[in-house]
Amino acid sequence: MTYKTYNCNSYNIHTIKTDNFKTCHLEIVFRKPVKKEDLAKDALLVDILSENNNDFKTRQELLLYLEDLYKTSFYGLVSKTGQITMTNFILDFISPEYIEEQDYLEKVLKLPFLLIQNPNVTNNEFDNLTFNICQKRNILEVKSVMEDAFRLSVNKTLESLDTPSSYNPTGTVEEIKAITPSSLYEHYKKLLKENVCDIFVIGNLDMDYVVKVIKESFKKRVINKNNLIIDVNNKIRKKVLEKKEPSEFVQTNLNLLFNVGPLNKYERNIVFNIFNYILGSGGITSKLYQEIREKNSYCYAINSMYLKYDGLLLIHVALDGKNKTKAIHLIKKVLRNMKMGKFSDEDINNAINNYEMSLNMASDNEISLLNNYVFHIVDDLPLIEQRIELLKKVTKEEIIKVAKKLKINTIFVLEGKEQE
Repeated sequence: MTYKTYNCNSYNIHTIKTDNFKTCHLEIVFRKPVKKEDLAKDALLVDILSENNNDFKTRQELLLYLEDLYKTSFYGLVSKTGQITMTNFILDFISPEYIEEQDYLEKVLKLPFLLIQNPNVTNNEFDNLTFNICQKRNILEVKSVMEDAFRLSVNKTLESLDTPSSYNPTGTVEEIKAITPSSLYEHYKKLLKENVCDIFVIGNLDMDYVVKVIKESFKKRVINKNNLIIDVNNKIRKKVLEKKEPSEFVQTNLNLLFNVGPLNKYERNIVFNIFNYILGSGGITSKLYQEIREKNSYCYAINSMYLKYDGLLLIHVALDGKNKTKAIHLIKKVLRNMKMGKFSDEDINNAINNYEMSLNMASDNEISLLNNYVFHIVDDLPLIEQRIELLKKVTKEEIIKVAKKLKINTIFVLEGKEQE
């Protein structure tokens, strides 16, 4: 596997040449500081640019063309990572060594840039029919969160932070309805003008030729500085915030939110993941699951999530409302035990082995492998081989040290209507 970066002035192309896969994967990644008022526009824009363009006036026309390119797939997504917004346009296609058509690779590589740079726009506004389809779809996506107890409880837990961590990545229904075809087009122009851009390609390809085609196809004229700050500074509360809201769900959802840190790079990328696996992300072997569900049967489900770029740890519990006080007490007990080192070498080895296994699995998946390089560029995340080596150095004392850096911030309860 060979990694190489090509500087194209207004953007960089990062290539990972490997013959381990029969398909290839390309991502065009735009980044900018997150703005709460832009999130609904960001989500709608990536949807509409993936729907059609001036060359393919309908979704059906685009799908037929993708079918002719041997079922090539193109889609977009927006994510809020810490305090940056990432807009990704993604292309998956069969490696050209299995295709006889001489111009296949050129057609495939040109397509995403054709879709991004030649949108279905007339008189400075997006096509009205396409806009309405995508707007309705985005509204349905936002409403679907209201029907998901877990997602809703997490969103409401984070809302009280009043930082980028609290922003809804899809926006609200009201924000989506306020967007017009002309205002979205103005927002589109900012995508190419104001965002930092990197392009990542993985596969068994002549990468010099790939770069040549991309440079001919993508004319981004503005150079943006790559000095975005990704981490959110969520301040520690002097007094724990306790909130509760009623819901129409049967089960109660309890969330405990903790500030994490400060952590150094090794603790942040390696040690805390091992701590979190032992604590709550390791499934039925985790301390939280064993104590609260297995021994005491106080919940239906429990797990912990490390929100690295927000400097937070969130423990989520689905349970009967009558058990929430007991569950909170036991969660605090488990955390005290972790801080006191009441976990075994077997727990550590199990966590390290499982984390190493997941990294090895990522090495066998081209999308996961490419995403590792994306965050290597965005956040200087160690590459998979480096992380595996660092895993072997983790000690019990280091795990205890990061455990002691937790400080409770918020306790939120989304109350259910438990049936007798």
